[in-house]
Amino acid sequence: MQARGDAARDVDGEAELVERARRGDREAFGELFRLHHDRLYRLARAHVGDAADDVVAETFLRAWRGLDRYRPMGPPFVAWLYGIARHVVADELRRRSRVHLVAVAPDAPSEVAGETDRLALAAAIRRLPERQRQVLELKFLVGLSNEEVGRALGKSPGAVNAIQWRALEALRGMLEETWSEG
Repeated sequence: MQARGDAARDVDGEAELVERARRGDREAFGELFRLHHDRLYRLARAHVGDAADDVVAETFLRAWRGLDRYRPMGPPFVAWLYGIARHVVADELRRRSRVHLVAVAPDAPSEVAGETDRLALAAAIRRLPERQRQVLELKFLVGLSNEEVGRALGKSPGAVNAIQWRALEALRGMLEETWSEG
């Protein structure tokens, strides 16, 4: 667990990496990739499953091309990346809706149950109001703290906590309803 001072130094270190990357330093951008890949992968995996690697790669490609548009005095860099990732996920989901997929039978009944639960959770998350969905994604998929989520969304950490609580309660209700029907 990091002490508060370590977290502040990490943010400063990240700001330096971002600045170096903005000047064309590929090594610095590679370090940013290593710092944030797993967070973005979890977000992408929750939405697009096996296409998560492609989504993350496209996210970082767009980030590299758009570094001149990132404003260091704005939201944290990871929140900026998250915004790009959300757009890439949306593009992938739109692309999928135009492609007719061939159904493949799962290998085992447990795969069906796991996939059914994952799909039910994803559907319930999509039904949440946008702000609640953003808080859950930033907290649980990207791994940000309440303070970081608050900075990214222009909310206080207490407000983030309240939004998170309401979102989790809403999800619980939706999932209980879904599972009681099945």
